[in-house]
Amino acid sequence: MLSWFAFVLPLVFFIALWAFKPLLRAADIRTFLNPPDLSLPSLLLSRAQPNERLVHAFGLTSTFVSNDPKIHRAFTTRAKALIAGAGSDRWRGVASSAEVAVHHLLPVQRTTEFATFVQCITLAVVLCTLFDTDLDALQYDDLVYVTNVINQRWKDSKIKDAAAMRQDDSLSKITVHIDKWIMDRRQHPNPLNFILPAYETMWRVVAVTVAYIYRHCDNTLHDVAITFASDPTEAHFQAFGDNGLQPSMQAIVLEVLRLHPPTRHIARAPVASGSSWWHTLVGPAVERADIEAVHLSDAYGENPSAFEPMRFHPTRVPVGGRAELYAFGYGRLRCVAAAWAPMAAAVIAAKVVAQIKDAGCVVTVGDKIGGRSGWDGWTIGKGTE
Repeated sequence: MLSWFAFVLPLVFFIALWAFKPLLRAADIRTFLNPPDLSLPSLLLSRAQPNERLVHAFGLTSTFVSNDPKIHRAFTTRAKALIAGAGSDRWRGVASSAEVAVHHLLPVQRTTEFATFVQCITLAVVLCTLFDTDLDALQYDDLVYVTNVINQRWKDSKIKDAAAMRQDDSLSKITVHIDKWIMDRRQHPNPLNFILPAYETMWRVVAVTVAYIYRHCDNTLHDVAITFASDPTEAHFQAFGDNGLQPSMQAIVLEVLRLHPPTRHIARAPVASGSSWWHTLVGPAVERADIEAVHLSDAYGENPSAFEPMRFHPTRVPVGGRAELYAFGYGRLRCVAAAWAPMAAAVIAAKVVAQIKDAGCVVTVGDKIGGRSGWDGWTIGKGTE
């Protein structure tokens, strides 16, 4: 009996290690995120189960936490309508909201933390463009409070259980502010269903884009952003400048999404029927696709760990074709805003850079580029005369 256990226990241990290993290959990730033999309700369930923490953290009732196809269709239909309105008229509405928001919220005398400032700008633009919120109703201190709570509750949801999250009343406190900003409960019975995915991903893409522009050794990226801010059209977004020697704003944002995907790991719960007994015994409760790792493969060209927007130039297509980015997922549950978000992030980032320049403000660059956290040393303040 002991010899049998001596054989089986190491076997179970090694199988468990294999089962918990995240997926690192693009082909595996595509199959994992879009399994051909899984029905839509099962696919939704596989996404909803790992996201249950968001119900406790934010009271979400959207498709991200539900396996109901009706809820999924209603959410995607409404999200597409919001995006269509925000992207109409050649992005003039997004650009105008971003410009006014940056001008309205730029520090006049105080020095502001860079991440806090970008969070407030991004939330303001999301509210104004998607929900028609009056910018004058947005006070800086209120935006700081709401964004801080969202950030903290997101982090807490990964380490605290439902009971602990319920004891924290910060969700009800930010709801008071949101109720003042979005009053139409007929169209938006739960605004956080749409605010959270639009804001929480967007602010980090904007922050990293602006950060690379200021960390670049020369003024090339800065010039690209300033020029784009003056003419934020889709044609200009895609255009490489200086006879093809300058990256497009699109290339800059795509490189940000490649190196800093807002969702580094995409989680799914195994829900397929007919699993073997050993997979049921040792298989993980949640499986993960390592988006960050696959984006650093040689499929994206030479020196994949370096920030190089020109790798997206048409003449720089690697042998075998351009590798796909998975920053917005893949397959049937790919983010509904995948085509809209890069342009929106580019417009906001460009307007931030342009308004900082016009206002005579200065960005102090930190030691490293952060994500949801890690922005130590990054500040925005008024420049000296």
